[in-house]
Amino acid sequence: MRNITIYIAILIAALSTTNTYAQVAFTESNLPIIVINTYGNTINNEKPVGSRMMVIFHEDGGKNYLADTSKIRALNYNGDITIKIRGHSSQLIDKKPYSIHTTLQSGDNNNVSLLGLPAENDWVLNNIAYDPSYIRDYISYGLSEQLGNYAPRCQYCEVVIDGDYKGLYILTEKMKANKNRIDIKKTDENSKNTDCGYIFEANRSINSTSWIDYPSNKFGSDSIMYSIKYPKKENISKNQLEFIQNFYRDFTEKVHSRNENIDNGFPSMIDIQSFVDFMLIGEFTSNADIYQYSTYFHKDIKAKLRAGPVWDFNLTFGNDIRKNRSQHDLWQFSNYTNEGAMFWKELFNCPTFRCHLSKRWHELTAAGQPLEYKSVCSFIDETVSTLTNAIQRDCIRWGKNDQHESNIGSMKEWIRKRIEWMNSNIGSCEQCKYENVPKLVISRINYNPRHAGPVSSDELEFIEITNNSDEQVNLAGIYFGGTGFNYVFPSNSSLMPNEKAIICSDSLQFIAHYGQIPFGQYARHLSNQSQRLVLYDAWGNLIDEVTYSCNPPWPKATNGQGSFLELNDLNSDNSIAKNWHSAKSISQTKHSRSGQK
Repeated sequence: MRNITIYIAILIAALSTTNTYAQVAFTESNLPIIVINTYGNTINNEKPVGSRMMVIFHEDGGKNYLADTSKIRALNYNGDITIKIRGHSSQLIDKKPYSIHTTLQSGDNNNVSLLGLPAENDWVLNNIAYDPSYIRDYISYGLSEQLGNYAPRCQYCEVVIDGDYKGLYILTEKMKANKNRIDIKKTDENSKNTDCGYIFEANRSINSTSWIDYPSNKFGSDSIMYSIKYPKKENISKNQLEFIQNFYRDFTEKVHSRNENIDNGFPSMIDIQSFVDFMLIGEFTSNADIYQYSTYFHKDIKAKLRAGPVWDFNLTFGNDIRKNRSQHDLWQFSNYTNEGAMFWKELFNCPTFRCHLSKRWHELTAAGQPLEYKSVCSFIDETVSTLTNAIQRDCIRWGKNDQHESNIGSMKEWIRKRIEWMNSNIGSCEQCKYENVPKLVISRINYNPRHAGPVSSDELEFIEITNNSDEQVNLAGIYFGGTGFNYVFPSNSSLMPNEKAIICSDSLQFIAHYGQIPFGQYARHLSNQSQRLVLYDAWGNLIDEVTYSCNPPWPKATNGQGSFLELNDLNSDNSIAKNWHSAKSISQTKHSRSGQK
């Protein structure tokens, strides 16, 4: 019932506008220009229609001209696509949002890089609906990325369809399982393995993969609807569906019961750091839709559940088309109007989680950090500086009053008030501010071994972690966070003083090739190019971090030539390439496995 009420309210707001639309004599832009020819087809919201797309973009920073469609060097893309109208409330206005699928002439997928974004075939043309600032999605995604999380990458552009100037858009990556987007292990369509990669979302859709939860203000019809986005509903097995639904219910039940045990409580099931960052971005922006709509989660194989990526942040920073929900002086997880599932409020009320939320907030709002007021304003100014002319054209095309400068000023003042309010209401972090993390060091990395006969390079990978202390370390809940590579140390496992643990990609091949028994086996493979390895404790406190590379000054011999990276000194800064050397021999080490399951 609530969804219908909201939809009607938005529809009334969209239809009640009295804009007078005008054609624009558009010939050039400092932004990329996307030109689409539908060959007379009508773009609809049901069946994609075949079209041609040209992306005009001078990579040297020069101005882009509509007439450049005939210049090969000026075209970032010139090929076939299918296009359809997308979105829910965003498609109710006359300036439509679109889904773009780049294809070959045969109709097969055509993975291409558009405007410098990683190659893929599914894209979104965000119509920047209901946002007078034109920047709320772009800024929110950028801030989330600055926090160290994947967020949809995007580029501003101006769009012309069948000769009709459509205005200012944001070309955005579509949310999907992909190594360059939501990096989870893809599942074979015939696989019955339950612990595979998953993406699910709190949103309006109801299908065969959906289940419900309830908000924190009351039970009943105001339910939260979840649906699995990957694997696709036509491919997911019954056991896989039950696995992720039961995982979600088990996790939320542990939150409800305040089970904070790092061995079997909710910290053992979720990536705390990702939930903290997701809440902070949602609350910092006071997203009126956060938690209940467009709220994603993803879980990789044998990994903890992660919150995010962020999506759909147009109703933020004090902007709302229905009532006044994006206020600076309330928590969105408990605003009594558009709340998410109960577990969000209960996480906040959990003293340990709230302490870490507060700790992260104060880190991110410190001088020079992403959520500091001056840093956010600089990001806004940098973004706005490139949009002035395009916004003017968009306002003329769609009959809007150009009050962009005052909108940006109001937005900055709102942000200042929001930071002050959150500082006063988020609570203390004193109890967890100076938590001691174990002295574990990433000491060896074999990211691209030389293959051994029929044994592939991927099967011989390993990472070594050393306990660089004189105390025994409990490994329960400790994990490699992020996406693309993950590993969770089992409960009841430990490392004795100065002991080493090697985790590998294939235990049997590791034993056969290196003559040692590894501590454990991870599920994904390391990148042969570069990868960020981040080791956290159960509550998301950083233990160690290394971003290795196959390029100088990192040792060349470790890139497929039979050597691996080895840290020179356990007390050195392992984030610096010169503190590593190439090595070939693994000395015999003991691995504590006492009580390991």
